[in-house]
Amino acid sequence: MKWYTKEALDINSSIPDGEQINIGAGFGPTGIPHIGTLCEIIRTNLVKKELTRLGRKVNFYLISDDLDPFRKIPSNIPNPERLNKYLGLPVNQVPDPFGIYPSFSEMAENRLLELAKEYDITCTLVRNSLAYKNGDYNDSIKLFLQNFSSINKICKDSTGLLRQRTYNIIMPISEITEKVLEHIIITDINSENGEITYYIPSDEIVNKPGHEYGVELRELYQGEILDQEQTISVLNGKAKLQWKADWSMRLLYRNIHFEMHGEDLIVSASVARQISVALQKPIPHLYKYGLFLDASGKKISKSKGNGFSLDDAKNLLTKEAIQIHLSKDPQKSTKFYIEQSPRLNDQINISNRNKKRLSFIKISRILKASKPTSISSAKKFLDLYKRDGEVISLSELNISYNYYLKTNKHNNKGITTSKESSYFSFIASAIKQKENLSKEYILKVIFDTFQESFPEKNKSQIWVLLYRGLFGDVCGPRIKTWIEINETKNIIEYFENPYKVKTEDKNPNEEIKKTEPSTVPNKTEDNKIHMTKLFGKIDFNQIKNKCDALTFELKKHCDSLIDALSEYQCKIVTEDEINRSIDLLNNIEKNKEYFKQNIYGVTSFLPLNQPIYASVCFGFIPSLMAKNVCIRPPTAMHPHYKKFENVIDLSKISNSLSISYEDKELFLSKRVKITDAVIFTGTPENAIKVRKHFRKNTLFILNGAGHNPLVISKDTDINMAIESAKRVVLYNQGQDCAGPNAILVHNDIYDVFRDNLISSLKKIEDRVGDYADYYNIVGPNSDIDHSIKIASIFKINRDYCTYGGEINPINGMIKPTIFEKPLSLGGNYKEFFAPVFFLQRYQQDKNLTDYFSNPNYPANAMYISLFGTSDYINNKLNKKLHLPESILHNTDLHWEEHGYLPYGGQGPSASCLWYNGDRINGSTLPQRDIYQYLVEPHNR
Repeated sequence: MKWYTKEALDINSSIPDGEQINIGAGFGPTGIPHIGTLCEIIRTNLVKKELTRLGRKVNFYLISDDLDPFRKIPSNIPNPERLNKYLGLPVNQVPDPFGIYPSFSEMAENRLLELAKEYDITCTLVRNSLAYKNGDYNDSIKLFLQNFSSINKICKDSTGLLRQRTYNIIMPISEITEKVLEHIIITDINSENGEITYYIPSDEIVNKPGHEYGVELRELYQGEILDQEQTISVLNGKAKLQWKADWSMRLLYRNIHFEMHGEDLIVSASVARQISVALQKPIPHLYKYGLFLDASGKKISKSKGNGFSLDDAKNLLTKEAIQIHLSKDPQKSTKFYIEQSPRLNDQINISNRNKKRLSFIKISRILKASKPTSISSAKKFLDLYKRDGEVISLSELNISYNYYLKTNKHNNKGITTSKESSYFSFIASAIKQKENLSKEYILKVIFDTFQESFPEKNKSQIWVLLYRGLFGDVCGPRIKTWIEINETKNIIEYFENPYKVKTEDKNPNEEIKKTEPSTVPNKTEDNKIHMTKLFGKIDFNQIKNKCDALTFELKKHCDSLIDALSEYQCKIVTEDEINRSIDLLNNIEKNKEYFKQNIYGVTSFLPLNQPIYASVCFGFIPSLMAKNVCIRPPTAMHPHYKKFENVIDLSKISNSLSISYEDKELFLSKRVKITDAVIFTGTPENAIKVRKHFRKNTLFILNGAGHNPLVISKDTDINMAIESAKRVVLYNQGQDCAGPNAILVHNDIYDVFRDNLISSLKKIEDRVGDYADYYNIVGPNSDIDHSIKIASIFKINRDYCTYGGEINPINGMIKPTIFEKPLSLGGNYKEFFAPVFFLQRYQQDKNLTDYFSNPNYPANAMYISLFGTSDYINNKLNKKLHLPESILHNTDLHWEEHGYLPYGGQGPSASCLWYNGDRINGSTLPQRDIYQYLVEPHNR
């Protein structure tokens, strides 16, 4: 039984005979409708047809949410920048970018309805804007106001904590700017009159789609009345409900019995059901279907234009193909992208068992190989290559040719020189000058001109030149056949417009550096920087006293700290952290110049490793120059960090410092308004997710993921190099950004280095195990689940493993491992975050370019530890990418890193700052950066 037959039978049996059945579908006309939108309507119509076949009267409502705010400009429309000024307005007030319809929403509606008609779908289009304006929803809105507390709570609880700060189910439509006001605080409800009292909190910060940073409401709602209560009617289109409440309201208003929704709206569907229960109304049947995904597995989006558009569906698929595809179980997500078209169309051939029909897949292969210039030449090619008895209809030819045009992308293998360009131009001119010329003459011109233009070339090289110029590829059809079949005018056009390789080669380091390191943007009229408010001068004697006090506590409680973290890390790691922290505290005088005046707020996200040292660097020291500093350890560290805090309470030494164990989103929601600087240690991807919630003028300091290769040249001290490699790889189970992604070893000493390393590791095999044994120097990974991720990486590299390779996903133990992979097969640019020695043999010094010039390297460029000498490292590296201080000679980061010195590299994913819309690549030092960007500008 088909899914829609079953659904129709269930609906039919649940609704008394004679009662009208209402089914619905909704869509947001905020972008160009795609195949997913069409398919929802077609599927709903399948249910309608079945109900009609059962003798039921069915109303099919298609709701256009055209009163929704226009939040984001689609990328697949012409001149998108023209719509910037319409952001925030109802989508029915946004012009059609194609200039055909009165509004953006009507453009989307008509595109959808035109195609729906072709599938014999009859439905009633309802524009929400008119329904609101005409008062259709007034009684329903009053009902929601009567139950505001319970309904608002249901909806608000389904959103994130950041959104909850300014969330209400009512969105007024401003009489001043006509924008839909999504972020307000409601202070009073008058359900009888249909009125609300609200205000816009000007200093609240929200993150909007398309915004790279958090934005204050005073900026988002410029021109509005801010921070003052206003009482307005919410009836007759003067306000609309937020999406979840709106969906529930219109379902109840029209007594919808059946409506479909994508699996991305599971939460919204749950909210709709809860609201029905709260209002003691019948619960509509909401049917979930799987999403349509593009070729990469991402959801098809109206704004991105990935996957099928409605035009693609019309031009590339037969109606029968879509119908058969949609008759299958819809509850699983399915990929639906253009390259699937021939296979989907061939489902009809299979179902009809028409073996004489020329398959769409075969047609696509013939056209791809033949490169036709028109639909008539496409037919000729097909006639030439199809077998006896195979047929193709005109509509199938049109669909196949459309598919060819859509997918015939050249491979950028076009012509490269002016001489080659002249060759094609000469042929085009020669053909155009002669009337009624034969195809034989065209071929003669092509060959003769080649011999005259390129006497130094072998005759056979003409084919590659023609393929590059005519098709942008290195292969193609027989040129003689191609000339014979295509029309002369099209041949001329191809020779007049040959494919050319783009000459503007992108520098792989071009986007690495947007602003010079350690430079602060100037405050000019065109680039105004919002000055951070300062809170009094700093007495450096007090700074030293607090540092001395913490030093005393660290020394006094050394053993207790080791015990407190004994379930999280090895004893030697805790001891090292304590020593590093004391080193920083004892040398704070070297950073004296940065402690001048207090800022207000610093928010710090700690890394998964080194809880003591990270807390001192990114929490305690910033708290000496700010009034309100809060640090949040990673969730996996919480139970262990609390034990550390029980031994030493940092807030008692510096009362401006506090620790948070709250959910990350709750923590963010409390910090966004009061933060002047963020210190984030973690992946660049997670940094961007966090950064977008803070103001543009918030200083954001990133300590990210760095490449720190060791280069072992042929004149090195091998024993010293091995000890260094062990130090940086085994430290804290390899969970350290200073760990090397690769150890590049010169061929002349490679075997000795490898053998000695293995021997050295075997000597410490008895020191690998549980943290409870203080003798151990390598223990389980801090995040047990990370061992599973490492296992997949080990699987990929299993052929290169020559030592170790043991992983225990139960306790998170990853034993020291050596991989040996030839550098000729590619470098390793991903962090293992595990005790892995990734050895790569290089033959000569110049071969190091294979690693350091790879496009995967620059973004994470940090330090290089060079043991011995290398002309390439010292003289031929990109000097902007590697400043002199980033090249460590016969030493490593473990020895050279100090908390009072800048740390990091020029790769933006390794370390950088964001401030006032600029990314500043380079090393970071929180006390320096806070001073330079937030304090010093006041003194200019």
